[in-house]
Amino acid sequence: MSSVEDWPRPPEHSGATNWAEVRRHNPAVVDRLAINMYRSDDAADRAAADLLAIPGGWRLLDHVLSDVHKNWSEAPESLQQLLAPLIDPPSWYAPEVVDSGARAWWRFGSVQAITLYQSLLYGYQSPGLSRPLALTGRLTSGTSDRLAETGRWIVSATSPGGMAPGARGWAASVRIRMVHALVRRHLLTAEGWDQQSWGVPINQSYSALTISGGFLVLPLVVAADLGISYSSAELEAIAHQWRWIGFVMGVPDELLPHNYREAQEMFDIAGRLEIASDSNSHALTDALLREGYSFDALPGPAARILKAIATPVLASLFASVSTRWVPPNAAKGLGLRRTPAHHLVVLARQVVRLREATRTLGILGSEDRLADRELRFVVASLGRFSTKQAPLSPEAAA
Repeated sequence: MSSVEDWPRPPEHSGATNWAEVRRHNPAVVDRLAINMYRSDDAADRAAADLLAIPGGWRLLDHVLSDVHKNWSEAPESLQQLLAPLIDPPSWYAPEVVDSGARAWWRFGSVQAITLYQSLLYGYQSPGLSRPLALTGRLTSGTSDRLAETGRWIVSATSPGGMAPGARGWAASVRIRMVHALVRRHLLTAEGWDQQSWGVPINQSYSALTISGGFLVLPLVVAADLGISYSSAELEAIAHQWRWIGFVMGVPDELLPHNYREAQEMFDIAGRLEIASDSNSHALTDALLREGYSFDALPGPAARILKAIATPVLASLFASVSTRWVPPNAAKGLGLRRTPAHHLVVLARQVVRLREATRTLGILGSEDRLADRELRFVVASLGRFSTKQAPLSPEAAA
């Protein structure tokens, strides 16, 4: 049996205070997480370095991704190496299953407006995930823009057909991966990043946890609490969809969930880690509560008045409801306080169940038409947005 000194240790300031305790029950998974906190996305780092050395390198990336099959040969060799397994996917990739997951995901897509906030909170509770935003000066600035851009990426990546090689969601995911490489390079060279104490910025473990926990399992946990149910086949299709999204984003397959059970296991293990949130985590959460709402559709004076009135109410409501899905110790560190308002989910559940009952009777139309309506609703709520637009800007995605 291995001694305490033999097993991999996470970075000193990873934020988890009970790593050894959680490891006793799941040593293989926890050790992979510890090791990969020191690992970067090497393929993206090499491609980013080469693009920076080329005049107009980022425009070249845009050009290649705008029609990757046609413009492939114009990419530098390092970018071609990055794109090769994404254009010619591994044998496990099943496009029809990815699209099946997309249709199931968007069956009640309007719930994504809620789960997006929860996905961001999932990351904010960890100092390792909040520290890059703090050091790049984006701790509390541009919150509503960041929320909208993240929402637009999720829309493009989870839409049926959106993650086919060369499609918009696929291109946006590759581009965000490259932005992460640029941010990582900046933090390591210009911001005095302490790699020994903090691990690699935007490392493979945090990326895997964000995909499997924040964007896959947590939204389904919220959906279940709201009364939405999925069949086993739908859960497996959604898990396959996010496995592919994670792969395109540069997460190594050994860290990606191969089925929903593995995703749930990763989520549960991460949930047992007692994360000591820091001031950055609290500041990000506070900014999300205060600035995570948009009233831009209204005229200027009306928007300002409504925002002044509604923001305190919405912030209090959101903070209270979020305690249903954030571990108690993490909720305390993020400054979230439970009030009776969290019971509003129970009322919402009755509405959702009624809607689900009408859906199963076919009153709302076919599953494909329903998913399309939900998709259009969320797109409209995110502002003017076309699935044929150019990929996200590096400033927004960072």
